[in-house]
Amino acid sequence: MGLLRFLHPDIGLFVLLVGSTWLEPASATCRIVKRGLSKDLILKGTILTVEGASSPDSVIFVQSGKIAHVGDPCGLGTRGADASVIDCSSSTGSVISPGFINTHEHIDYSTVRPFPEIGERVKHRHDWRVGARNYTLRDVSVNGSAVAATAWGELRHIFSGTTSIIGGEMVPGLARNLDFADGLEDGLEGPTASYDTFPLDDPVGIIRLGDCDYGPDPIDQATAAGYHRFLAHVGEGVDAEAANEFICLSNLTFDTTPAPGGGGLSTDILAPNFVLIHALGLTNEDFDFVAARGAKVVWSPRSNMYLYGKTLNASYLLEAGITVALGTDWLPSGSATMAREAVCGASVMKEVYNIELQPKVLWEMATINSAVAAGFEDHIGSLEIGKLADIVVFGRAPGDSGPDTDVIDPFAQAIFAPQEQIELVLRGGKVLLANSEMGDLASGACEMISFGEVNKIACVAEELGSSFKEFERALGGVYPAVLPPVPPYEPTCKPDE
Repeated sequence: MGLLRFLHPDIGLFVLLVGSTWLEPASATCRIVKRGLSKDLILKGTILTVEGASSPDSVIFVQSGKIAHVGDPCGLGTRGADASVIDCSSSTGSVISPGFINTHEHIDYSTVRPFPEIGERVKHRHDWRVGARNYTLRDVSVNGSAVAATAWGELRHIFSGTTSIIGGEMVPGLARNLDFADGLEDGLEGPTASYDTFPLDDPVGIIRLGDCDYGPDPIDQATAAGYHRFLAHVGEGVDAEAANEFICLSNLTFDTTPAPGGGGLSTDILAPNFVLIHALGLTNEDFDFVAARGAKVVWSPRSNMYLYGKTLNASYLLEAGITVALGTDWLPSGSATMAREAVCGASVMKEVYNIELQPKVLWEMATINSAVAAGFEDHIGSLEIGKLADIVVFGRAPGDSGPDTDVIDPFAQAIFAPQEQIELVLRGGKVLLANSEMGDLASGACEMISFGEVNKIACVAEELGSSFKEFERALGGVYPAVLPPVPPYEPTCKPDE
């Protein structure tokens, strides 16, 4: 077995080659240029960070599932001698990003077709949930088991670059489930986020104004304070009744008279560990209060626009200093992927508020902001030394494979990418999805799947307990996990005329 140390021109650093084989590039996509003996990886290319996009000659060294080096290849020294090397540099035009973190999903509804458009916008979530106030009841039920639907939804998100989810349900493996200790996966440890759809205990459709007489067992200040992160639906609607929910959760003196059946008291849980989901009913003055208390917000613009005809002015929240994360809500009225949620967010900010929300800002909402909102910013959400190697590589769109990267915003390339453009998905350094040029990196049971005109290798059989294709057949005609650039039956993001 030979041993040779030399400067390789493609990656610009000294490597130690021990019985390894150099593979010649076959196309303008990321490819393995060296197959190492260990499970460690070196990725070379444009790295996306909150400071901006790096040079295309930067590297990330992944060792034992964590990031051990980021930046100048010379800083590696002799480390990574046995690592496989992936070239995603200027010749491919690919960009390297942290995996997306979806901070708002109802993942167990992932097999259903989105709601049909009926031309009706409502004022409060109970209007469509239970048909309150003479609005149309929009009923939805899961196709098959909730476990199968959850796994199917996690597959769809993994295939679109999302590696972590807060979704109310979980299955072992696949995406990280940040609201379940058993779902954190690959070296991530708690405490977990806590997720509540009905913090005022109103699932039966209680709508109030002027008091807090919702259900008998609402969240209270002491309980909320004990959570690492408490993410809850608040003010989902556009009327005074929706705004009433926020008052009941942020003002101790608003209602001091208990309800006869229990509950009925206002509380104040507005604190840095509190994350408001939707928050459509809040005013700018309310958001100033949210900012002053250090609370966060999850923005789901597509579901907002489809159900209520309105969404937040995310720019105002950001300027106020609020951490704004992005979430898809759920398949019936939201986006099938984080990319489509970002597309909607950019579109509605321009059309409704005449504000150009930059791709980098949206990318931050899907990465580091979401990590902060979930309470895992020390472990995921950015590509930094010591963090887990949850990494996604986004390629160029078909027809944009030339070497001139200056004409393409690298953050737009990532945050708006359809599934077809994703070249590699790592969760804790483990390959979950890869382009066909990187099949040698895969371990375990993997299979080829067609994404439009592109074939990719999915390594999810160990997680599923079956192949992807077998699982798809068993589900029997549900909403797809592999999607075209614009998913079928996608709910509108357009404002009403």
